[in-house]
Amino acid sequence: MKYIVIGLGFLGSFLATKLTSLGHDVIGIDKRPEHVDELKERITRVMIMDCTKHNALKSLPLTDVDAVIVAIGEDVGASVLILSMLRKMKVKRIIGRAINPMHQSILSELGIEEITHPEEDIANELSAMLMLKDTVNTMIINDQYIIAEIKIPAAYVGHSLAAVDLHTRFNINTVAVKSAPAKKGPGALFSRDYQVDLSCDPNRLLGEKDRLVVIGAVVDIRRFLD
Repeated sequence: MKYIVIGLGFLGSFLATKLTSLGHDVIGIDKRPEHVDELKERITRVMIMDCTKHNALKSLPLTDVDAVIVAIGEDVGASVLILSMLRKMKVKRIIGRAINPMHQSILSELGIEEITHPEEDIANELSAMLMLKDTVNTMIINDQYIIAEIKIPAAYVGHSLAAVDLHTRFNINTVAVKSAPAKKGPGALFSRDYQVDLSCDPNRLLGEKDRLVVIGAVVDIRRFLD
């Protein structure tokens, strides 16, 4: 797939390099030469351009990409102007970034339907992790339900999923079981290096270093962990 990422700050650069590493064709754009130069080896294509200029924005292959992501956060005016122009150009998929409620409101009024809130999302996920001990990752579904990656409580190490019976006893559903990588060293600490088993075999015995990915209410997950 093909994407344009406008704004190569922390969010934009991370997104553009990640999409590139996954095999997508990405054009990363920023008006700051130092940002572009730093990322030229990690993104499919980088360009120095001020996208607040209509002619510059219009010169991009907007009709040939699957989405245009405006990741600008520090300059709300530039973000609004660029998204407004993209909207008028009828780009088929536009994703904007909002850094506060006012920014969100403006983008909504412009008709931007896909708006991301990275700072708010991080705060929500971190607060959920702080509320739940032994939680590695979370994804907020709403104010009540979350998906959580959790360490195995000591009391359940060596027991099978069937014996633990999360659904009946705690009203929690198991999404996956993750196994620690065999390798050692710093890389083994990252959650992405764990092997994922989606079968959730009820006879599988839970290991000390395993992790469970579960979905349920925060209060129920906390009850299990406690």
